[in-house]
Amino acid sequence: MGTPLSQAETVPTPQDLTNTNNDITNDITNINNYLLTANNEITIKKAEIDKKAQQISEKQKQVYGQSQEIDDKMKLLDTRNKMLQLSIDQNIYKKKVIYSLLSVIIALIVGMIFFYTFFSKKMAL
Repeated sequence: MGTPLSQAETVPTPQDLTNTNNDITNDITNINNYLLTANNEITIKKAEIDKKAQQISEKQKQVYGQSQEIDDKMKLLDTRNKMLQLSIDQNIYKKKVIYSLLSVIIALIVGMIFFYTFFSKKMAL
């Protein structure tokens, strides 16, 4: 039925099978320990990554809030600049009115002096 064993081939002894079985068991145990260690390291790294992600998220919220504050302050600054420009324009208009009234008053005074001198010379003749 079976092929006869040659002299080079020997039948493993129970001791050889036990040693081979022990070697395989040790290899499996080593691989299992390696996988457990790798799994623990991955779990630790994942926790660290999650912590960093949460810190980044908090920083992003802070930056977004600061960005919103800057935008609000820029809008407020633009509004105040417009108000200042409007106030300057009103002041310029008021100065023009004041200078116009002052020139009219000076023209009236010069006219009164002219008529006074003209009529006083005419009356003296």
